[in-house]
Amino acid sequence: MRQLSVSEVQKDFADIIKQAQKESIIVRNNDDNYVAIISMKDYENLVKIKNSRLKKIAKEMGKEAEENGLTPEILEDILNSDT
Repeated sequence: MRQLSVSEVQKDFADIIKQAQKESIIVRNNDDNYVAIISMKDYENLVKIKNSRLKKIAKEMGKEAEENGLTPEILEDILNSDT
């Protein structure tokens, strides 16, 4: 993983994007990690991982809520209430 400054990226952005297809690039600003430039494939993989984790958490929470007596009707009442 390469690390470049913002000014280095600005100088040769087109080449940096091509390089990011092969390896992730961390862009630093004032000695802090600022952004990461990653390939679309890597981004899509990260989104899949995130979505998978969220689905797992939602399923676990739903099971726990059901075990504690939450029904679809009660949930609808909660979501439709003004408070």
